[in-house]
Amino acid sequence: MDIQEIYRRAQAQADWLTEVRRALHRIPEEGFREFKTQALICRLLDEMGIPYRTERTWVIGEIAGAAPGAVVALRADMDALPLDEPEGLPFRSEHAGWMHACGHDAHMAVQLGAARLLASMRDAFSGTVRLLFQPAEETVGGAAPMVAAGAMRGVAAVYGLHVQPYMNVGRIDSRPGCLNASTDEVNLAIRGVAGHAARPEQCVDAIVCAAQMVSALQTVVSRGVSPLVPAVLTFGKIAGGTARNVVCDRVELSGTLRTADPAVRAAMKARIREVAQGVAAAFGARVDVDIVEGYCALMNDPGEVERAFRLGRALLGAENVAPRESPSMGGEDFSYFCAEAPGAFYHLGCAAEQPAAPLHSRDFRLDERCLPIGCAMQCALALDRLSEAVG
Repeated sequence: MDIQEIYRRAQAQADWLTEVRRALHRIPEEGFREFKTQALICRLLDEMGIPYRTERTWVIGEIAGAAPGAVVALRADMDALPLDEPEGLPFRSEHAGWMHACGHDAHMAVQLGAARLLASMRDAFSGTVRLLFQPAEETVGGAAPMVAAGAMRGVAAVYGLHVQPYMNVGRIDSRPGCLNASTDEVNLAIRGVAGHAARPEQCVDAIVCAAQMVSALQTVVSRGVSPLVPAVLTFGKIAGGTARNVVCDRVELSGTLRTADPAVRAAMKARIREVAQGVAAAFGARVDVDIVEGYCALMNDPGEVERAFRLGRALLGAENVAPRESPSMGGEDFSYFCAEAPGAFYHLGCAAEQPAAPLHSRDFRLDERCLPIGCAMQCALALDRLSEAVG
């Protein structure tokens, strides 16, 4: 089916998409505690006659076509952020301290809209569309446990999107290869020897050591990685000391390592340990280095990205489909689904005008005209891939 016809059908359910998105917006929930969200999704799938299964707080639905064929997956994340939403919206968050400030309410509405369209077209395609409603993207990650539980078993291709307020409605972007960086947590505990501030020669000052360590570790990127290769090491938290006149004997540093290349990721982890231990030794201190592995880099399949671009150009015009030059250093656990099957993850413009408040901001606002566009894109991607499998 032509994508313009799919979009016409998506536009016809624009009011329904808006209603669903606003209902989800009212009930933002923490990762792996999306109980009301899960219940609403299940109720809507029941109304559509789409069978599903649940585990923890995720939902996996399946739409079977007229004949057997390939399995294509669509993913939407479910959780929200710990922010207080400002007053003003008639559909403002009803959960104090939580807000859909990253657009996951829109992702779920888009997916439910695509499911509604696909369910009405069952007789027109062969194969199966699997609907992955995933919890905890913002925190510990729900994709990896879903994969471990078999969510991607037999899947030939997988597609996902993320709304982005740096683009106005009617635009999309993506890139083949790395789209989002890996995200590792770096924790350093520096241990010195406490004592009187007036007699520093009798002590090992963990604060002075920490200051030098932060500076030295910046060279891991600036002098250890090519400026043409994306990499970031940021320390966002430092804690230590008990009094102004006591030499501190323990400082804790917490940061994040972002890389787009697995080899660079491994090299930087090793180098962080070497530099931290070397600086600590130079000051007579000790350091415990704990690097906690986070999300892996999101690697888009070139062929599937080209499919998204082709359909996007047919829907929005070539001038509104933008290949990204470089990856985002933000994390995205859609990466675990892409590691199991060829996939494409792309960004959907959701702003009414520029400048617009960013994601993860209390002031983030979504232009709901993006919902039918996302719905049409996801539906078209599934149908296009399934038709290719039949051919």
